Amino acid sequence: MTDLAQSSGRARVSHRARVSHRAVTRSSARARRRVPWARLMLPIELAAVLLTMTAVVGVLDAPVLGSAGYVVLVLLASYAFGGQAVRPGLPRPGKVLRDQVVPFGAAGAASAVGLVSTADLRSALCLSVAAGAVIAGGALLRHLLPLQQRVVVVGSAVDVAEAATRWAGDRRIQVVGSLVLGSQQPMLPRQRGAEELGISVVEEDDDPRAALLRFAPDLVLVTQGGDLDTDRVRRIGWALEGTGIALALQSQLEGIGPHRIEHTRFAGSPVVHLRSSRPSPVLRALKALVDRTVGSMILVLASPLILALVVAVRATSTGPGIFRQVRVGRDGRHFTMYKLRTMTEDAEAVKAFLLDSDEGNGLLFKKRADPRVTRLGRVLRKYSLDELPQLINVVKGDMSLVGPRPALPSEVARYTALERRRLVVRPGMTGAWQVNGRSTLGRDESVRLDIEYADNYRLVDDVVIGLKTVDAVVRPKGAW
Repeated sequence: MTDLAQSSGRARVSHRARVSHRAVTRSSARARRRVPWARLMLPIELAAVLLTMTAVVGVLDAPVLGSAGYVVLVLLASYAFGGQAVRPGLPRPGKVLRDQVVPFGAAGAASAVGLVSTADLRSALCLSVAAGAVIAGGALLRHLLPLQQRVVVVGSAVDVAEAATRWAGDRRIQVVGSLVLGSQQPMLPRQRGAEELGISVVEEDDDPRAALLRFAPDLVLVTQGGDLDTDRVRRIGWALEGTGIALALQSQLEGIGPHRIEHTRFAGSPVVHLRSSRPSPVLRALKALVDRTVGSMILVLASPLILALVVAVRATSTGPGIFRQVRVGRDGRHFTMYKLRTMTEDAEAVKAFLLDSDEGNGLLFKKRADPRVTRLGRVLRKYSLDELPQLINVVKGDMSLVGPRPALPSEVARYTALERRRLVVRPGMTGAWQVNGRSTLGRDESVRLDIEYADNYRLVDDVVIGLKTVDAVVRPKGAW
């Protein structure tokens, strides 16, 4: 019976492989006819950098020969080690800056020994700034308007199924195939989920090149699990040589920002060094300065609107115009938070009768059709106008412009050890929770967003969240 079962199992695997091969062949034929827009992103960016620097040379009337040499240095520093057509992720600001410092440092050294004039050094600086601006702009454009890239996932059947499920419907990734490591693993039930998503499975052979190329991918993503080892990853890399297809290794470091990760060698072994999750004192002081300066400016500009809304709130319902409530700030310190009143004066008393209809995330009471919210209050909440008085808290130093959502003491009392991590930074008027769903977010997702912000803080993240907040306010979604 055992031999019969094994024979039957092998027959099922063989039949599945033949079916998968036919599906792969059809997919490959369609792929060869497609326009590889993802492959064109990098050449277009390179051409834009070259044209921009050429225009700068013309405007500055710089020497053509010397400028041409410097342009070559900039292009080599920026693209010599990123020649693949598709690069997973976006170049970090620090990398863009370092890439431009290298050629400018060479020009500075030449200027120090008298080989380059001061005027030429200024031209070199302008060329580096122009190139860096175009590269950074290209990265931002690819983030805002991503082109869907064809991805082949390599790993065990379970890893492949989970990856395909994770990215199903994602506008950035189209999982077009998989290379399953381990001949018995396709028998796992979890693999059915991947097949329903249109994933064709092929078993690994001696040379994975043919198996990978028939999918015509832009990127091959190797998962960490199953039978993965260094030798397999190296062989896949060799198989992709000369194809222009990018190779990436999926990291297990979820929740850790790429700017904190440094790959290096220690005692003869490759290691991953993680920088501290605590921002430097200089960065924290700079954030506080920006908060209070920008907060004061916005408060002055918004004061007439706030006063008008206070009058409107008092005129349309009984009670004060400003609502005061104790919230928990950084390191668990309590403070009084200010908001425009959006509920009736007896809101807290009525809340006791509504607890059974709670639609919140388990910590904060929320109800879509909350009878306590006034007609004007619904408008204020929809466009986040009720939060404008929080600028006073920002100027006072109780809150930040960007940060985790300010929690109630009753919420904090029920926090787990993980959730208390939210309290290591000041709460914010807006944050990742504001631009990623607001009230529609579940408890786990809210915690994840706030903790990732606290652990991976950068000033550039505040700028990005601030820009997204404008869109979230203009096109409100998830506010109730």
